[in-house]
Amino acid sequence: MPIALAASSDAARSPASLRWLLHGLHGRELQVVVAPEHAQPGQPAPPQRPVLAPDRLLLPHGIAAQGTSASAIGRASIAHAVAHLRYSVPARPVDRLKPMSIAVVSALEDARVERLLAKELPGVRGWFKLGIEASGQTEDLSFAGLMVRLDRALADPCRVDGNFWVEKARDLFESQAAADLHDYAAFRRIGSVLANDLGQLRVPFRSQQYVVPAPYRDDHGYLWQFPESPDPPLSVASTSPAPEHDLSAALSEKGSEGAELELARFCYPEWDERAGIQRDDWTTVLERRPAWRIAPPPRNPGQARARLALRMPQRVIMTNWRRVFEGEHLDLNAAVDTMVALRSSRPPEARLFRAAASKPESSSVLVLLDLSQSTNDSVGAEGPSLLALERTASLMLANAFGGARALDRLAIHGFHSDGRDRVVYYRMLDFGQILDDRARAMITQAPGRYSTRMGSALRHATRCLAGERADRRALLLVTDGAPSDIDVHTPRYLVEDARAAVFAARRAGVRVHALAVDTCAENDVRRIFGSSGYDVVDRAAMLPVRLRDAYWRLGHT
Repeated sequence: MPIALAASSDAARSPASLRWLLHGLHGRELQVVVAPEHAQPGQPAPPQRPVLAPDRLLLPHGIAAQGTSASAIGRASIAHAVAHLRYSVPARPVDRLKPMSIAVVSALEDARVERLLAKELPGVRGWFKLGIEASGQTEDLSFAGLMVRLDRALADPCRVDGNFWVEKARDLFESQAAADLHDYAAFRRIGSVLANDLGQLRVPFRSQQYVVPAPYRDDHGYLWQFPESPDPPLSVASTSPAPEHDLSAALSEKGSEGAELELARFCYPEWDERAGIQRDDWTTVLERRPAWRIAPPPRNPGQARARLALRMPQRVIMTNWRRVFEGEHLDLNAAVDTMVALRSSRPPEARLFRAAASKPESSSVLVLLDLSQSTNDSVGAEGPSLLALERTASLMLANAFGGARALDRLAIHGFHSDGRDRVVYYRMLDFGQILDDRARAMITQAPGRYSTRMGSALRHATRCLAGERADRRALLLVTDGAPSDIDVHTPRYLVEDARAAVFAARRAGVRVHALAVDTCAENDVRRIFGSSGYDVVDRAAMLPVRLRDAYWRLGHT
């Protein structure tokens, strides 16, 4: 590691003023080491940003050089390091955070500790502001550009950026800062939300090339402990993606969109609540055959059926047969007609009775899975991803109730979206289809990609149910939150469109219900499905059981 390899002569070349400044701000000695200007043969390249460790601070050669600008960056580097030493907990486990999330959470942590130090020592605020202005990167829509804009927005709350993501980030940060700047967990949750938004916008992030924009800030190696690494990397730029519970990323590479077979296209309207009109043929749903080539896992239908099957009496529909020759009750209408016929000298009606008959009740339930990028996020610190839970619950439900059943018909479909022209829809298990190895492979390997244009998917699922002749037709959506898409920046727009799609489905005789796993999106889900049209799964591990119960309730009660 560069810290261990730094020579004592390098330490001697560190300006004494920086060492004294660090001691004065931190209150105790900390070794300040200056990296060599050029790498020695066989040695790693000098760092581009400061590197902070609990017992020392390694500065790039340029920061320790003489000059007004270098001295300003050096002062900001010392103050930033002191802020981390005072207010950050080092070597936190990354858990299931992806590299992009790590970078965003780290940027918020930088702003948090600087804000705390500036409250105690107001003079350092100007140092940090000068350091951020020296980032020297363009404010474009790349990940690095957005991080520059985020840094500047958090350093200067009066600065108007204009980008909706940056403004959202500042609003969330300032709201939590006003409540409690010491609540690290809250800022970490905000960072995960913002990183998920960037994923929905498909902002590319190349962890091997990313460098912390502000030149005075360290490379975040002090903050994180990466698993299964004998020498934890000192920079987010050198980290590998954290291990996941599923193979969604690999599957996305193997089953690229170019390899997927398009089966059909459908155009649907979309409700524009801002203009108060319905835009006809506004969205396009693409039915595709997945291109996954992963062998299906070993199956055990008996175990899944034992877990999920319900021992309930079969529902029947009671039908009253009128005007029959034999029955338990007299048909009063037939009796009146008979008396009228006798008084009119006409032959009386001999079918004077009514009888009760029954037939088994049939149901067709379509389970629609949200396959957006956000479902790849882990549930809890150590739990599996929501996507993995969705796939497991769906497969168990299909084992218990699927297949070519005469009365209880089940279909499992999924969707994601990439703008209004690309709402991709997968029919992984259709009504009456045998749960064979191919269907199992599609369910168990469904990837999570892109965004959630919920209204279009609900309209197409309603169309799929239109051909069912069951006594009960129902649509059950499993989602992690509110709808979103890359070409819509007004959250209420897609919420109101999904609400209109639910109303249209119910008018067509389809019962619509939702299982929402994200409790933070309950207000939007209630708006879309109504107060009695959804359930919140507060414990994601209970999703298989809650899915089973909702399926039975929709199809049989």
